[in-house]
Amino acid sequence: MARRAFVVLGVAAGLGLVPAPAVAHGIGGRADLPVPVEFFVVGAGMVLVVTFVALAALWPKPRWQEAPTGRVIRGGWVGPVRGLLAALGLVGLAVVVAGGLFGDDTRTNAVPVLVWVYFWLVIPFASAVVGDLWRDVNPWRTLAVLANAGNEQRRDVLVRWGVWPATAAFVAFTWLELVSVDSGEPRTLAVAAIVYSIYLFVAVGYAGREVGIGSADAFSVYNSTMGRIAPLGRNEAGEPVWRGWLRGLPGIPVRPGMVVFVIALIGTVTYDGLSRTPWWRDLVGSVAGEQWFGTLALLGTVAGVGAGYWLASWAAVRLSGEDVPISDVARSFVHTLVPIALAYAVAHYFTLVIFEGQLLLTAISDPFGKGWDLFGTADHTVNFWLSTNAIWYIQVAAIVGGHVAAVVLAHDRALAVFPPSRAVKTQYAMLVLMAGLTMLGLVLLASG
Repeated sequence: MARRAFVVLGVAAGLGLVPAPAVAHGIGGRADLPVPVEFFVVGAGMVLVVTFVALAALWPKPRWQEAPTGRVIRGGWVGPVRGLLAALGLVGLAVVVAGGLFGDDTRTNAVPVLVWVYFWLVIPFASAVVGDLWRDVNPWRTLAVLANAGNEQRRDVLVRWGVWPATAAFVAFTWLELVSVDSGEPRTLAVAAIVYSIYLFVAVGYAGREVGIGSADAFSVYNSTMGRIAPLGRNEAGEPVWRGWLRGLPGIPVRPGMVVFVIALIGTVTYDGLSRTPWWRDLVGSVAGEQWFGTLALLGTVAGVGAGYWLASWAAVRLSGEDVPISDVARSFVHTLVPIALAYAVAHYFTLVIFEGQLLLTAISDPFGKGWDLFGTADHTVNFWLSTNAIWYIQVAAIVGGHVAAVVLAHDRALAVFPPSRAVKTQYAMLVLMAGLTMLGLVLLASG
């Protein structure tokens, strides 16, 4: 069975080298593509179809439904690394608040790069590789631990609410990034950090530390979800374990609101790509820059992605011939969307990480924008060292690879929850959805 699995993934990986269009955030554009965009879109769709057929032939039984035990990783370095991450989280929060309230609004102010590059992108991307880093970095958890606050669960209302509060907080934060006209202002970000701190401290005081943060903190839910992609995880004792890539996703706890949270991960990035295309701006005209319209468009895009997923879940139930609630199917397969969410985020934003992330070198010398040069790096300029062609292919690999992983996860789950004779058939709609998301992602990247 392992040999068959390697064959399937090997075929998918080979096909994933087929060129596809991808350009994000003003770097390149459709005119830069070596061949017409339609070639890339069709090629990416073919990758998913061939992967689906290979899985049907070579993967006849579920393999990833049981939680992996994992090999415990031991070493004296674990404690110090966690302590260092916690210290960095506290310093980062302090710099965001102080730099925003008391610093000057100049290009060297550290607040925007800390929030929009390192906090918003680098940590989740790293979590998808090495496991949930945010649990150790999280300054609000560290402050709660240092204050000995919220040790006991006090109320179960947030347990019943699941991650709905975190979902609302996540959408609000993406609104600040994508819609608000003040998203780059250090003072705005400092105020947002203070408001969010109060919000989380109230949640911890009301429901206890673990329940409060686990239900209310959008970034704990986000990073723990991305961390399940990584081959590294944690056991019940909190020890790091090696479990293998993607193996943590089938066991993701689907609490109330989790389906909408994962859909929001995809929908918000989709809106970002959509809003940057010339044809979108031509379509909506002068209201494109209005906050009220941006808010409606952001929520509408998330709703549109959710409707597509709900329709695919409904079709899976109909094709299965089983009397199963659609909501149960939606919850059961939501983990398959997580690699797509990561793929969209990486494809759209990794250029910000590798280019604008270099601004941290400037910021550490003049963190408050006061004209300092503490370490001699205040005049550092961004080195655009990666070629446009290389960017295209990295984005292609992210989009296609994420959707291939989603198809594999969906196939394995279908074999576990539907009758074997109809399991593959139930995935026709999911394949259409994932192929559609792949093509949409590529078109938006090529048009942005």
